[in-house]
Amino acid sequence: MDWLHFLSRANDVLTAGVGATALALALYLLFYNRGSRVAQTFVGLLGCVIVVYLTDLLLTNISGPDPAEALLRIQWLGIAFTPPFYMEFVRAIRLSVLRDRFPGWLRQVGFGLGGLITLLALYTDLVVRGDIAAAGAYHMRPGMLFYPFALFFSVVALWGLREMLFARRRCHTRTARRRMAYLSIGFVAPAMGVFPYLLLTGWPAGLPDAMLHMLLITGNVAVGAMLALVAYSVAFSGTLMPDRVIKHRMVRFLMRGPLAAILALIAFGVGRTIEPILGLADYTLALVALSVAIILTQLGVELLKPVIDLLLYRGGAFEVTRVQELSQRLLTTADVQQFLENVLAAVCELMRSSGGFLAILEEGKLRWEVWCDLAMSEEEIADIPLTEVTQARKEGNFIEWDGYWIIPLRDKTGSDLLGMIGVRAPDTGPALSEERTERLDQLLLQASAALADRRLQQVVFDAFMPLLPELRDIQMRGGMLRYDGDSVVGFSLVQSPELPQWVHDALAHYWGGPRLTGNPLLELEVVRQAALEHQGNVVQGLRAVLANAIERLRPEGERKLTAPEWLLYNILEMKFLRGQKVRQVAVRLAVSESDLYRKQRIAIENLADILIEMEREAQGSSG
Repeated sequence: MDWLHFLSRANDVLTAGVGATALALALYLLFYNRGSRVAQTFVGLLGCVIVVYLTDLLLTNISGPDPAEALLRIQWLGIAFTPPFYMEFVRAIRLSVLRDRFPGWLRQVGFGLGGLITLLALYTDLVVRGDIAAAGAYHMRPGMLFYPFALFFSVVALWGLREMLFARRRCHTRTARRRMAYLSIGFVAPAMGVFPYLLLTGWPAGLPDAMLHMLLITGNVAVGAMLALVAYSVAFSGTLMPDRVIKHRMVRFLMRGPLAAILALIAFGVGRTIEPILGLADYTLALVALSVAIILTQLGVELLKPVIDLLLYRGGAFEVTRVQELSQRLLTTADVQQFLENVLAAVCELMRSSGGFLAILEEGKLRWEVWCDLAMSEEEIADIPLTEVTQARKEGNFIEWDGYWIIPLRDKTGSDLLGMIGVRAPDTGPALSEERTERLDQLLLQASAALADRRLQQVVFDAFMPLLPELRDIQMRGGMLRYDGDSVVGFSLVQSPELPQWVHDALAHYWGGPRLTGNPLLELEVVRQAALEHQGNVVQGLRAVLANAIERLRPEGERKLTAPEWLLYNILEMKFLRGQKVRQVAVRLAVSESDLYRKQRIAIENLADILIEMEREAQGSSG
């Protein structure tokens, strides 16, 4: 066996696997944590990793040095922007844990340097020179500005790691320290994955190429594992779901996504290796192995679900299993109707009847539930004599009513009437054989059990529904604990980094919608005080608070549509309070739509700061 070829192909598979993992984690965080600033900045880091690993993968089968140089220069799009995204990630962590803001100019400087380095790497030889070296792997030669950039890259990475460790020391709960430790361990993963180490010294000619591939394989495994570790910690930011739900959701996502992709790539590579040995045509075995690996991975995830649940839930595994079993056993209205329809059809067939109906008894009145081949209105069943039905079937008799046989449905005790089945009287008469009577009793028992279970479930739901707002509040409070100095600061909406997003959601549904009626801002003290002026309606109170906050943003003097100092106020007032279209607002304010969205974001951030001031004033007055 050619071990160098084997190691090279293994490294290619892991390179694709790390890239797929980074892409999957980015999509996961964008979908489930899109409101978190920590997640947003980490997605930027993952984007840099994706660019670097994608170009590395394309370089494996490159045709010559010229296209290799083009790809290596494009790769700097991910390399150059890694330091500024590191700075933003650290800034977001400090803001969420320490409530500490960095100067705004650092962001502009960082991304400005990233853009400058990218342009220099693409179009000049100042950062990297086009002297392509193929020893071990394709790489370029360092330019005169490469070493200052490498120093800058290292300083930012080490500074960020120091800040992570400092933030961990400021955490006072075991869970917070553990998650911050995960962030600290995996913090260097993007730097390990994107930095072009071969530009520093190249690959020594005296060392075997197999050693290079072994080092690359080890590095890829470490980078992939650390990226998943950091993403796991970031996944808890900006979401109000219980920890167990987040853990379970992310582990299953990783197993169905990146793990399945890596196993499929391995299977494909093994198939391609064995095909020449067996004398098969290209891709014959590889595609079969790829398909089998995908199917078996999905099946394995389902079969391992009990083990995964046991490992993730630990002490709460028994309770979670019971809850999951309960959710699977619950009967919805559609489930009960479908079951009762099947029972009714079986009763009609058993009794040789051409049609029938089933009605349930609720609050002393019959309600139409299901019917079979019957043209009968719900009003007509109101004439059925309930008193006679209540007394019927105790001796095995039916009630004959208006051409129907009425059969009562009772609970297990036989005393409580749940409903009734009515079948059109057949020509053969009511006499049933012993066997048919036994089968009929079984069907009636099943229908009665279904009605009794649904009635019991309704009682449980009625008792459980009032708890939902309190459970949501507990989850929200658990997701918003912040750590400050030597003490743990409790639930505080205005300290949350998601405050601007909540403000935007409330404005987007200002005149009604779930983002307003279910908005966390309803818990603000200033909103509660405003609700007292609107008959206790907190939604109206939130509208009033938002309108008041926008008015505080209004400059003094006569209103002008195109004046720069009026731009932020005009955007909020016209777009959200008046509900005008984006294009219409942009035309009236003489700005482009893209500029309008940028200014809107700034306006919402300023509005969030005003809400913080209003909340402090409200807390001071109530205290």
